[in-house]
Amino acid sequence: MRTIRLVLAVGLLAGACTEPAADEPPSPSAVPSPSPSVVETGARLPDGTPLPSSCTGGAGASDTVAFVADGMAWAIDPSDGDLACLFPVDDPGPFAWGPQGDRVLLSDFRVRGVGGDAPDLPPIDAAVGPFDWGHPIGKAIVFADDEGIPRKRFLPEGNLIRLTSLPDGKYLEVAYHPSGLALAFVVESPDGQEIWLSTNEGEDPQRLVFSQSGTEFTSLAFSANGKTLWWTAQHAEGYPELHFMQLEDRSGFGTAWRGTEGTVADGLRLPPSGDLQAVTEGEECARHRALILSGGSTARALPEEPRPSEALGWLDEDTLLVGVGGCGSPVDLFAVDATDEHEPAALVFGVEIAAPRTQVTNPPKTVPAPPDEGLPPSSGVG
Repeated sequence: MRTIRLVLAVGLLAGACTEPAADEPPSPSAVPSPSPSVVETGARLPDGTPLPSSCTGGAGASDTVAFVADGMAWAIDPSDGDLACLFPVDDPGPFAWGPQGDRVLLSDFRVRGVGGDAPDLPPIDAAVGPFDWGHPIGKAIVFADDEGIPRKRFLPEGNLIRLTSLPDGKYLEVAYHPSGLALAFVVESPDGQEIWLSTNEGEDPQRLVFSQSGTEFTSLAFSANGKTLWWTAQHAEGYPELHFMQLEDRSGFGTAWRGTEGTVADGLRLPPSGDLQAVTEGEECARHRALILSGGSTARALPEEPRPSEALGWLDEDTLLVGVGGCGSPVDLFAVDATDEHEPAALVFGVEIAAPRTQVTNPPKTVPAPPDEGLPPSSGVG
């Protein structure tokens, strides 16, 4: 894989807080035990039709919602409900799709290809912690093992390497730049948590951000155009925030959202274009709720839904895939229009796990570089 050498500037400003979420989370007594609207005997479509008993394949590019139910992996077109069976699966593991939607990461680090020349990789004896697919095709997976050590597995060969040039510490989060040329990590050191940026091979690591007073970085992601790094932070004072750094400058960061006091937020999801974000707020599973963020404003993805909800990912720039239920019970899937132009669309009820299956198009080919003059301190500040 091609590598580049990055000349990085680093810095951090204390972000100004925006208005908190408009609605408070329900109290524990107000959160009902998950009582899904699904039949426990199997998954079904919104009209009550059970899923087919046979697997015939034939998923197309428009079948962008993938899920596992009844021992099979499926894909559905959210616009018309067209359903296709992908393959049998016993244990889906993370069920995370590569950026072209033609390969998926399953349990025990098995990779299953779907159609065309997509590769299959057998399981390996390596626990998968935080990870991200290589972009823009999916030729590698960078991950932290069960000891928090950063590693990389290549496709189609399947060889596994350790990224030895990265700083010592426990690796908690990882994000692949959409160009495929850089990586971002959350690293826990004895002094606290830090955000680092490196080449796609872990070379030339540079610290962007370090935490103060017990702040933790709970998720991070690059914008689709690769120009901005976003992350959620859980502050020691007891509230979450969403921060961003412009990679062409890196002289500081901004704050786009401040969450409710006494709760947490993670699971940051960014769309393929546009200015929206989504997070899942709530420490306990029974109190999870999917939030859509836009320009400092906050809205619950499914405000009338009493059950837990989770932001699973974006199907396009305006449509969020939301899972409802879970916490040991089956999950119902909805497509939520973030523009409020349409009611949420029910897709399928009673699934095991789900994820978007979409394609990255026209990814950037270079990582934005900071200006040559006036660079901030190379050690990072926080």
